[in-house]
This record gives sequence, structure tokens and C-alpha cells, in this order.
Amino acid sequence: MYRVLIATNEPSILDRLNESMDWESMNFRPPMVVGTANAAIETMETKRVDCIAYMLESREARRLSTFLNTMRPSLPIFELHRSVDAQKRIVGDMRRLLDRLHNDTTDDMDQDTALALIRDEFTHNLLAEEIESEAALRGQLQMMRFHFSTDKKCVMYEFDLPQGEVYMNARWHYGSERLENALRSNFFGRYYEDLYYIIAVLTPRHIRLVVCQRDDRENEPEESLVERADQHVKQTVDSIAEYL
Repeated sequence: MYRVLIATNEPSILDRLNESMDWESMNFRPPMVVGTANAAIETMETKRVDCIAYMLESREARRLSTFLNTMRPSLPIFELHRSVDAQKRIVGDMRRLLDRLHNDTTDDMDQDTALALIRDEFTHNLLAEEIESEAALRGQLQMMRFHFSTDKKCVMYEFDLPQGEVYMNARWHYGSERLENALRSNFFGRYYEDLYYIIAVLTPRHIRLVVCQRDDRENEPEESLVERADQHVKQTVDSIAEYL
């Protein structure tokens, strides 16, 4: 069963949550509850923790966030919500993520690698316009510890692969999912010079790429962002053309 740590100085939230949540039926042990950042850090350093949620005053929250980003960058985080129904949905989403992480983790794949693959699947769905709402987007990004910003400017590219159907059937043979993975892993990269490059092969002809800023960096001026993205994309497209 999964072990969840909750750090909050608002116990009334937990009272409502525990009254309505059957943790065991969702494959969670009863939450470990602490009231400060230091207590949360000590718990993570001495006990197994599969995921965490926190709602603390600003100074305490910053301290805990700094520790998580520095020392536990892959530990899933979920939002504490004041609505019981919303909280049940969020905990359900967290359980599904943990199930995926534990099912995908083998002797040959650690949690960081499994989480990267889940992020790839999520960003494909995002670029395919299959994420249902902004709240769902933000919640999933937090759970997956994905730091691309939803508020800063980004750059989007649309590519047309001439005779894409012919290429996929006659030369590539591996399908659009493998092509997407090759473009992501072997050419553009997931992360390059402080920018995220997220890509989706939507059809055999249509490929979409979005270049995103991090949420924990200064907001880059539009001109500089476009110049840097264009340079990397042009070099990468030239490399792809040479490879093909």
C-alpha cells in the first residue's frame, strides 16, 4: 500500500478529508500528518514516502518546496483541496500515477525513467488537445513534477512531412509512436538549454512541437526566446534532413 505524507497547519482540511476518504480501498495507508516543513523533511529522510501534499504558510511552503526540488525531484506531489469531491478526484489521479510508476518500474527501469515516459505520454495528449481542462493540466504537471510553465510565453511549430503516409509505410515501418520517440530522444531532446521541447506526431504528416519555459526561471523576453528556439529547431531539422 502507498504511503502518503501530508504537511499542513490547517487540520480542519484533514478532518473533512478523513471523514469522507476510505484510504485503504484506494490502496493508501492512513496519511502521515505533520504541521511544519522541518517535520515533513525529517519524515521523508527517515521513512518511505510515495507521495506528498502540503498546505503551509508561505515561508514554510517555500522551505519544503526547495527541499523537494533539490532532494526529491521525482516524488509525486498532489494538491490539498478544500472541496471533498475535488480531493477524492485528485487522490484517485495520484493513485493511478503511482500504479503506473510501480508497474512500469523494473530492474531495467528506475522511477525517474518511468516518470519521464509518463510525462512523454502526457505531453503528447496535451499537444493533441486531449487534456480536459486547465485545472487538470496544472494538477497533472504538479503530480509528475514537470516544471514547464503554463503562464509564460512559449513557441509553437507545426511541421508537415511531405508524403508522410508513404514514408511511414515504405521506409520507417515502426509507426508514429516510435517516430515521435526518435524525434524526442535522438534529435530535439526533452530539455535543452533551460527550455522544454515537447513534441507530438499527430498524423503521418502533421507534427507539432512546443518550446516551453521553466516555471522556476525568470521570464525570458519574447525576442530572445524565439531566437534561441529557432536556432535549435533549425539545427535539428537540418540534422533530421541529413539523416533521412
